[in-house]
Amino acid sequence: MALLPASVLDYLNQLTAAYRSPAYLLINDEGSLTAWGGNTDAYGLNGLQAGAPVGEQAFFLEGLFPLNGQEMVLSCLQTDSGRPADLHLLPRAEGDYAILLDATTQEMQQRVMQQKGNELNLSYQRLVKEIQKKEILLHCIVHDLAGPLMGIKGGYELLAKENISEAGRKFLEIGLRQANRQETLIREILQAFSAEVESLSRFSGDPAQAPDVISTAREVIEALSPAFALNQVKLQLDPAVDVTQAWKVAGEKTRLERVLSNLIENALRYSPANSTVTVGCHDDEGDVLVTIDDEGPGIPPEMAPMLFQKFGQGKKGRGKIGLGLYFCRITVEHWRGEIGHQPRPQGGTRFWFRLPRPQK
Repeated sequence: MALLPASVLDYLNQLTAAYRSPAYLLINDEGSLTAWGGNTDAYGLNGLQAGAPVGEQAFFLEGLFPLNGQEMVLSCLQTDSGRPADLHLLPRAEGDYAILLDATTQEMQQRVMQQKGNELNLSYQRLVKEIQKKEILLHCIVHDLAGPLMGIKGGYELLAKENISEAGRKFLEIGLRQANRQETLIREILQAFSAEVESLSRFSGDPAQAPDVISTAREVIEALSPAFALNQVKLQLDPAVDVTQAWKVAGEKTRLERVLSNLIENALRYSPANSTVTVGCHDDEGDVLVTIDDEGPGIPPEMAPMLFQKFGQGKKGRGKIGLGLYFCRITVEHWRGEIGHQPRPQGGTRFWFRLPRPQK
């Protein structure tokens, strides 16, 4: 580093003298004080005596000398006067120097930062407790809703065994179908709000515990295949995917299954008969990009902005209230990933999410 001009050094010296009350002590190899200067009174160094051990005259320096050639800096040290000081210990040919610079401002900044940190931690703890209270309340509400619903479903199922007219059976099937929809909605509400609480917890980035997208997708495809077959829609893993490659991502397997299930079920709801839903997996600059392509009518413009919002739904109210996609968004974003959708050039919609690979 080039030497500073004399005018700059002079300014820095004046600045230090004005704001940091510099002082120094010079100590010999035996630990005795030989010389001193500067504003020693500011640090409680009164009545200093040459030739006497420095540790007996400045208790905060006891045990530090001789330095044996080692430089040290001790920040915000409490001196004998109570004033905090930055202590610089410098071994030189004429002896060991103890240089004191006032650290009142630095200590105040440290206290402010520590206080701010404590306040943020308390705010975080209060937030966690409030969310936990809401989670408990939500569980109670869901439990209260689920109990009567089970009774309604049970009544419908028993009534289905009775000899009733065709018109009555039709209305019975409608009631049972609506009860099943209500049960699904209650479950999704619970899962969505639970996911918000779970998102506060850390997930493992250990590669050994990281889920594999391909194996998880295969399990989801197998589980949903009957529903797709019933609706005459084909569900497949993209044949172009290299299944021999490692497709692990940072995340947790159970919730990854739920993300894939929600996106694939969403594709089914908007897929016409004799169409195909394809699950793909791509390497994207080191991350893993998962795609779900359908051949449906596409997403109406008025519905697109609210797809991943809690309780979002299109103007026509088609499909289920948007808790599934909301769950996908908060889960993927918690895993430091991204999620979105785009129209396909050949028709239909591509839903996608990108996740980082686990750190090795």
